[in-house]
Amino acid sequence: MEIILILLVLLVFMLPSILMMRSQKKRQQQVQEMQSSIQPGDHVVTVSGLHGDVVDADNATLRIEIAPGVVVKMETAGIMKREAVESAVQEPAVDDSEQRPE
Repeated sequence: MEIILILLVLLVFMLPSILMMRSQKKRQQQVQEMQSSIQPGDHVVTVSGLHGDVVDADNATLRIEIAPGVVVKMETAGIMKREAVESAVQEPAVDDSEQRPE
């Protein structure tokens, strides 16, 4: 009976750790896949918070334009996320408040 109690206590303490390790491993794999799929033209954010556009991509390094004419060379592991590139032409918001009859 004591052995079952000890096993249950161990299970209660070990189960959250195992679940956290699995989720962390899954997240790490997703980040590695994202980093390996970065291509020139992608807009990225680095772990230090710099935003820029990828100019050139090798296996381990990227050249990122962070301002017009300013290109930095970074390790691929330094990329935190890839953001969607916004289109340069956006439709103006339509204000139809004047068109409604009162």
